[in-house]
Amino acid sequence: MSLRLALIGAGRMGAHHARVLSQSPGVALDVVIDRDAGRAELVASLGGARHGIDHDLALGCDAAIVATNAETHAEVAATLLGAGIPLLIEKPLSPLLGEARLIVETSRRLGVPVSCGFVERFNPVVRTAERLMHDDFGPALHLVGIRHSPPDANRALPGLSVVHDLLIHDIDLALRLSAGGWTGQAVGGIWASPETATAEIADCTLLLAGGAVATCSASRMSQRKVRSLSVATERAMLELDLLRRTITVYQHVGHLTALDDAGYRAQTVMDLPFVREAGEPLALQLAHFLALVRGEADPDLERASLLGPHEAVAVLQDQAIGGLARAVPA
Repeated sequence: MSLRLALIGAGRMGAHHARVLSQSPGVALDVVIDRDAGRAELVASLGGARHGIDHDLALGCDAAIVATNAETHAEVAATLLGAGIPLLIEKPLSPLLGEARLIVETSRRLGVPVSCGFVERFNPVVRTAERLMHDDFGPALHLVGIRHSPPDANRALPGLSVVHDLLIHDIDLALRLSAGGWTGQAVGGIWASPETATAEIADCTLLLAGGAVATCSASRMSQRKVRSLSVATERAMLELDLLRRTITVYQHVGHLTALDDAGYRAQTVMDLPFVREAGEPLALQLAHFLALVRGEADPDLERASLLGPHEAVAVLQDQAIGGLARAVPA
């Protein structure tokens, strides 16, 4: 029997979710809800769904995807979780850490699954890297993530900070690929547009459990789109291209010192592992969410993975206001 899903928010990301829902087995897009009735009708037509402006239209559904403006996530989540409806909420859960924590706590207290749109978790090359590290190369010692995009003339201004829009993805990946999570220590810099006061460039360094270090860079002021992640372990360097979905593994063999004019040389073996898993990350994320809804995945494990990235970006935002900060215990 197909699950009936509501889609709340019919903007750019909502349209992507509607497309994926319309192409996925075992699920049906039942209703699209947006304060812009015309936009709701247009996106609903992708899946032959009902449409409207009232959030109560979602109350008869089996689950819902929340793709509204991030500032409204907490209000929508309070209503729907209170009605027992599992939620996939686009990232961030909320730009405010207190609201993000409340969403997760409400989910736990009511026993209703909740997930967040950390779609890069489901990128096939990330899953391949996780498998290789687990089976062969060990945990990360150093991670470097770069997530740069050109300016988007169609983006509403002022809008979501680049910290919550882009940087949070690589922080999430760093926490997942490290041995034991985040220590609560971070330092970074943020550049905001003088015209809009919206953060458009952000770099940070995180100290991870076990002594690993992650350096992440995000920008919406670049001249090209970049989505890359390098992961160094004791035995290998894994370079991931998250756009092309390729992975390259380098292993250092040794140093050579030649007696002729060749001088010093380093020998490195390069491998191109086969990426076994296929599929669009957004579709794989949906499949995982449906497993949570059906009770086939652990909702407690999911909840435990959601707040770390939100806590890290909160620290970085605090730094932009008042200098170096540390995470505040829940």
